[in-house]
Amino acid sequence: MRIIKAQPLTPEAFRKYGVYQDLLDDASTAAHNVNGASGFRPDLISMNFGTTTQPTISVCRVEKKERNIVNFMEAHQYTCEGLIPLDGDVIIYVGVPGRGEFSVENLEAFIVPMGTFVKLNPLIVHGSQYPIDRDVVRLICMLPERTFRNDMIFTLAREEDKQAELVL
Repeated sequence: MRIIKAQPLTPEAFRKYGVYQDLLDDASTAAHNVNGASGFRPDLISMNFGTTTQPTISVCRVEKKERNIVNFMEAHQYTCEGLIPLDGDVIIYVGVPGRGEFSVENLEAFIVPMGTFVKLNPLIVHGSQYPIDRDVVRLICMLPERTFRNDMIFTLAREEDKQAELVL
């Protein structure tokens, strides 16, 4: 069985997958305050959603499992994806396709604290999120409209890949 240890988010470790911003950290978001408004933090992270679809907000409800197994992997060819855990910390897994195929061998896991926005670049392999210390966590998922129909590469994990487990 492959064990994938979840690591804290750092700019260096996450750079090849995308960027992130703790939206609840007033000190770091204040650096983006360009117009003098005390509570407005504009343009923290830019997202490419293409020109043919509208950005949408979806909600993903994830439940604590006995084991955090990789069941599927997906990526978007042309667009970014944004995730924000609203009410708890989660583990995510991400990777790059190896030789055009999805494989658990190319995955890393990260701890995403509540309120932290994660932007995944196009063609970044990802899948389910797993709550860390709550039974249920809700996430906002930002994608272009109908991305799951027009810009998604998806595969169920092979039986041998289902032996990959994410741990803290």
